[in-house]
Order: sequence, then C-alpha cells, then structure tokens
Amino acid sequence: MMRELKVIFETHAAVESYEASKQFFGCMMEEGSSVSEHMFAMSGHARKLSDLGIVIPNQLGIHRVLQSLPPSYKNFVMNYNMQNMNKELPELFSMLKSAEVEIQKEHQVLMVNKTTRFKKQGKPKKDLKKGGKKAAAHPEKPKGGPKPDTDCYYCNGKGHWKRNCSKYLADLKSGLVKKKKGTTE
Repeated sequence: MMRELKVIFETHAAVESYEASKQFFGCMMEEGSSVSEHMFAMSGHARKLSDLGIVIPNQLGIHRVLQSLPPSYKNFVMNYNMQNMNKELPELFSMLKSAEVEIQKEHQVLMVNKTTRFKKQGKPKKDLKKGGKKAAAHPEKPKGGPKPDTDCYYCNGKGHWKRNCSKYLADLKSGLVKKKKGTTE
C-alpha cells in the first residue's frame, strides 16, 4: 500500500514539475504590458519550481527573463549582454522598470507621429449648401488633348500630336528617328 501511494505521489510530482517548468519557460511578456506584472508571474513560476525541488540558477533565470521580453526591449537586452552584466534578479527588475519608462515614452512619440495628418494645401471642398442639402457635383473639366482638327507634324494626320503619333512612336522604337532633347512633342 505504501509503495503504491509513493508511486502515485511521485508521478503527480513529476507531472506538476513538468507543468511548472513549462509555464516558466513558456512565459512571454506581451508588448505594452507591465514589466512588474511579468516579473511577478515569472517569479511565481520560479517559486513553484523551487517548492518542487527544482532550483533555477541565477544566470539561467536572468537569461530566461531577458528571452521573455517583447521586441521593444531589444536594445535593453543587447546592452545588458554586451556589457556582460552579472546582476541578481532584483537588480535586473529595477533596470527593467527604468527601461520600461523610456520605452513607453518612445512608444508615445511613435503613436503621435503615426496619427499626425497634414492637411492638403488649397481650398477645402464644400459638399453641403445651407440647410444641409448636398450640393450638385460640378461638371468635370475636359482633359487637355488635341482637338479633332489638330494636325500631326510627323505624319500630317488629324486628331493627334506628334508625341502621340503611332507612326512616330514606332519609328522612334525601331531607331529610324531620334528624339530631340528638350522637346515635349
């Protein structure tokens, strides 16, 4: 009977430690969330592992915390690793709180820049007349172009300009004619 209970409790402890380590190593901070809440969650997972007899060395804990940070902390992580800092978790937490304030400031500046819209120059369009009724749409001006009786200076045809002349464009493409510099036709 004692042997069976021991097997049951050992199996339960193994499952519990597996789940606790899964939560610790899978814990990721979401972009924009509080670093304090994240550190609290991570320390809770680490404490549960410790209660189950699994001790996480300080260096491994530091690496795990740094790996769990969102992309906005990329510069912080890079500086921490380049300066080869060997801090304890409470010191890292203090540094992360300071970094969080700076990252939030940067994020606010980015949000302001993203939402700033510049007004177009010119007169604003008025869609409404007095009384709230929609104004009739103004007829669009005809686009500029050759009139039907316009002569082409290349082929002497009617209704197009030299720059639109299919014969001129074909000759230009084949190399029979060279385009003069500075002309718009």
